[in-house]
Formats: sequence, C-alpha cells, structure tokens
Amino acid sequence: MIFNTQSHSKSPCQGPEAQAALLNVVAKVRQSLDLDTLLKTTATEVRHLLQADRVGILRLDPASGWGDGKFVAEDVAAEFDAALAQQVSDRCFRDQYVNQYQQGRIQAVSDVYTAGLSDCHLKILARFQVRANLLVPLLDGEKLWGLLCIHQCSGPRQWQQAEIEFVSHVATHLSVAIQQAELLAKTQQQSAELSQLLHELQVAHTQLAQQEKLSSLGQLAAGIAHEINNPVSFIFGNLVHFAHFSRDLIKLLNCYRKHYPQPVPEIQALEATIDLDFLATDIVKLLQSMKAGAQRIQKTILSLRNFVRLDEAALKTVDIHEGIDNALLILQHRLQRHPEAAEIEVVKDYGLLPLVECYPGKLNQAIMSLLTNAIDALEEGMMSCQLPAIAENNLTLETLNYCMLDQPKPGKIIIRTAQIDSQWIEIVIADTGPGIAENLRDRLYDPFFTTKPIGQGTGLGLAISQQTIVVDHGGRLECHSELGKGTEFHIRIPIHQSPACLRL
Repeated sequence: MIFNTQSHSKSPCQGPEAQAALLNVVAKVRQSLDLDTLLKTTATEVRHLLQADRVGILRLDPASGWGDGKFVAEDVAAEFDAALAQQVSDRCFRDQYVNQYQQGRIQAVSDVYTAGLSDCHLKILARFQVRANLLVPLLDGEKLWGLLCIHQCSGPRQWQQAEIEFVSHVATHLSVAIQQAELLAKTQQQSAELSQLLHELQVAHTQLAQQEKLSSLGQLAAGIAHEINNPVSFIFGNLVHFAHFSRDLIKLLNCYRKHYPQPVPEIQALEATIDLDFLATDIVKLLQSMKAGAQRIQKTILSLRNFVRLDEAALKTVDIHEGIDNALLILQHRLQRHPEAAEIEVVKDYGLLPLVECYPGKLNQAIMSLLTNAIDALEEGMMSCQLPAIAENNLTLETLNYCMLDQPKPGKIIIRTAQIDSQWIEIVIADTGPGIAENLRDRLYDPFFTTKPIGQGTGLGLAISQQTIVVDHGGRLECHSELGKGTEFHIRIPIHQSPACLRL
C-alpha cells in the first residue's frame, strides 16, 4: 500500500463522527440493489464527506487484461470536466499494477507530478485534470472488478490515514453490494429468459393445439359432409323422378274418374277413407317441402365445407360476410330456444366490405370462437339470473342490475362490419351478457386460462383467436367490457397481407 500521512487539516472522516459517517454511507449504498443507483449513491456520498473534486467509479474490462475501462458512475464539482462514460486505456496499469490491486493495493498520491508516475499514466490523469488521487480496488471475489477513484483537481492534497481507511471500508462494502446487485441482475435476466421461454412454449403449444384442432375439425367436417351428402344427393335426385311419377299417377287417376264416374262400392269406401281429393292436392305440397328440406341440408353441408376450408391453408381472397354467415348457420342450434336457454337474437349490421386476403380456415375458427364465447356468456348470464342462482350467489350490484333491468329478452349478439380505410376492415362481435371483470381482462388471451367451470372450457379459444388475428394476419384484437353491460370484441385485419405475414 502507498500511504501519505503528512499533517493536514482535520478530515470529516476523523474523530467520533467517522464511524457514524461510514455507517450512514453504507446504509445509503445498501438501500438499493440496482447497480447504477448504488454506484451513483456511493460517488455522491463519498465526495460529500471527503470534500473532493471528483469521485468516480471505473469499471475495468477483464477481456482487455484490465487495461481498458470506463467510468460508470461519478459525482464531480461543477468547475471540472465530467469523466462519466469516458473510456480509459492504460497499458502501464495492465502490465504493472493489476496483480497488486487484486491483492488489495491502495494508491494515495498527494501530487501526481512529484510521485514518479510513468508518462503514459500521467497523460491519462492530465486528461481528467487530476492533481492528487486516491485509488481503492473494488473486488468481485478474488478478481478485480474496478476502482473507486477520488480525485483532487484544484491542487495537491495530503490524504489522511483516516480518509484512506474510510474509503477502504466503503470499497469493501461496495464490493459486496456490487456482487449482490450483479447476482440479482443475473437472476432477473434468467427469470426473464425463463418467462420468455415459458411464453414461447405456451405459444408453441397453442399453435400445435390449434393445428390439431383445425385438422381434427376439418377431417370431421369432411367426413360428416361426405356421409350426409351421399344420401342427400340420392334423395334429392330421386325427388325429381318421384315428382314426375306422382303427377303421372294423379293424371291417370283423374282419367279413370272421368271415364268411370261410378266406381264399385269398395272403391268408393276406400276413397272416403283416404280422402283422395286431399291426398292428390297435398302430395304436391309434400314434394315441395321435401325438396326444400333437401336443399337446406345441401346448403348446410356447403356452409360446413366453406367454414372449415380444409383445402385452403394458404392465403385466399374471400368474402368475410360469407364466413360469418357460415359460422352462424353452424351455431344455429345454440341460438334457438331450447329447454336450458332462451332464444338468442342475432343482429347483423354489415357494412360494405371488399374481398379480404386472409387464411380463411383460421379466420373462420377465430370468428366461431368469439361467437361461441358470446353465446356462452349469454347463457351463463341467463342461468345466473334464475331465482335459485340469485339466492345462492352473492351477486354484485352490476350483475343484479343486469338480471333485473339491463338484460334484453331475448339476449342479443350484435355483429358489425365496416371498412375503416383503404387498408383495414373491422369486425365487432358484441353481446348483451353480464360482462367481464376488469381484473380478468388482462388474462383473457393467456393460454389455458378460462373462467368457465371445469370441463366446459380449455382456455385455448381466445389464445388461438389472438394468435390467428395478431400474428398470422398482422391485425389487432381488443376487448371492451363492463360488468352488467356486455362485452365487445373488436377485430381489425388488413385488407391485403404484408410480406411479414406470409408464413404458410
């Protein structure tokens, strides 16, 4: 160690106040585990107590052999140049002093120009206007982390033994705090990396689930459509022939009645029993009804095929309204009145939309998921408003208002579409259900998160919908909801996909 112990005016670090001052500095340093904060706090407190011109903390680079460094914290008097963020390259330090500082060397120089320092070292000190300095090592275990530098720039200074010991104690505590701060930062970084990895795994799992769901749905739909289409085509084709045969038989019957107006009593009795005149008239209506039913089944099959679009994994230019209508047709059984729920009214407010470039199967699935959630919300709201449910649950004022006043009869799903500008369209799917609590809205798109009872939801519907709309189509999906006043999902997608979205 190099000490200068010549007499000097009494230092703030001498006398009974020294220990209290040290404890005060250490306490302030330990108030934060943020590295930048604790380094800045140390520089400020030490300069204040030592009444020095500059206190800086020099971080050394191990990759350079500790010859290169940078001032990462500083407190300096206004009349002197700042050293903060300044790069320092000292070949002499690297070659001669690194091992000594790693072993605890402290340098106290009262006048740099009379201390016999090397020219390369003096050149660096002159760059920072240093006339006297006190350097104390900061260690990371047994390795040199950096230097705590106290500079006197206005003139020479005799460093007192108490000052040197004070700075040495501060450096010891600061070294420990630096290790803790860097360990915390490393832990936080690892935690962030793990969180990101977990998120990526969840997204990958969601995508796999989505692909599997689409594949299963497509195969199921194709199988059902094929199995239904064959007998329906047979029925529909034969109805044409049956209509001709029926007309010919009725024509023959009328011809018999014309030429043999007085049939035998047995035939007269049979005519009266079967009401032949009514049968001859109604058979035409019956055939028309059967034909309409067969056409409706064919239309349902076509809607199912169009909705799934198993053969359309690539980008297609499609009519968005057709996809919405197909989804509503498939969900028709849930919109109608049944023993467990009242009828749900669908209000379509379609704007004039251009054909939109998208992945039809994926987009249809997202729309279907949002419509299904709206139906679930309305059914759940209607169930919660039944008197036994109200008695069993501690319902909020908003929910009670929803049950008693705000709930339309029947529940409504409102679908609005509009072209926003030359690049974007918007689809809004709104319901008059009980709404979503604010503390749940931030988690709506988390994979596997669901507010539905066990067994009634996987927690993947909204996660997949967001993935489809935001990632696959470069769009936006927003939820606006208020308890007791329903929920709105706003979908915005570009009319034409950018190259960044061309993934498939």
